[in-house]
Amino acid sequence: MFLGGLEIKMPTVFQLFNFVLLVIETLIGMVGNGFIVIVNGIDWFRSRKLSPADMILSCLGFFRFLFHAVVIQYAISILFFMKTDQFKHLKVAYYTSWLFINTADLWLGTWLSVLYCVKIANFSHPLFLQMKRRFPGLVPWLLLGTVVFSAISTIGTGTSKANVSKCNSFESLLTNNSDLENEIFNSCKYLLLLYVVPNFLPFMIFLSSSILLLTSLWQHKKLLQNSAKDVSTEAHWNAIKALASFCILYVASFFVELLLIVLFAMGMKGIGNLFFLLNVILAYSSGHAVILLFINPKLKQESVKMLHQLKC
Repeated sequence: MFLGGLEIKMPTVFQLFNFVLLVIETLIGMVGNGFIVIVNGIDWFRSRKLSPADMILSCLGFFRFLFHAVVIQYAISILFFMKTDQFKHLKVAYYTSWLFINTADLWLGTWLSVLYCVKIANFSHPLFLQMKRRFPGLVPWLLLGTVVFSAISTIGTGTSKANVSKCNSFESLLTNNSDLENEIFNSCKYLLLLYVVPNFLPFMIFLSSSILLLTSLWQHKKLLQNSAKDVSTEAHWNAIKALASFCILYVASFFVELLLIVLFAMGMKGIGNLFFLLNVILAYSSGHAVILLFINPKLKQESVKMLHQLKC
């Protein structure tokens, strides 16, 4: 079927199921992250200042909102439109947008984990104590550096448009040409390297800070265990569960994105399989936004107030 010069194809049931799930996760993610940005924006407008945690959360919510918008546009394009000359020019734009936003997202999630670690964890090491004093003041510069670094890494990828076009394209989903598949394989190996190099460092920093924080909280919880129904013990247990969930979502999203590029390099066929992996990736930003609305006192209060107003 043709509409406005574009060739429209009918999706399968499996593809539609994963697409509907993708739409649901996108709506949850965009509403949750958009709400975080709006609440902190109103707070900044009133007081002209934000805490380091709110600065990171605002930037994180903004980039995740953009990430959901890019993914859902890409999903609609590859589900309903066959490869056309008009869409071929958008493939590089989708990939470079993905790389820029996702690199920023990974770094911002890392800074949030580090901030939680230095504010909550209790260690007596001199280096940790120095980080505890200095890190909150460095947050604005770290946010600026994150955007600059993400832009630079994206520009580096943008110089290899041929590799992007060959790898993250319809050919990798639909081709039966062995020579073309070999070219795609080499291109995807190059793109995998471009993804791993700038993003492996924040992943390791995130993992280290999360382990330190969870270890500190667990040790503190064990010290308070003898207290009968101690409020502090319950608060620490809730914090452990929330941070562990954040860590699991972050790690799963990182490795699934690596898997997505590797499967492209191996000639993965099937848009339904692609959508399944995208659902896992989007579960991170959507799930973490929901977690933040439950554990962050200010966000929780504002969300309850908004729900009450809607109910009235």
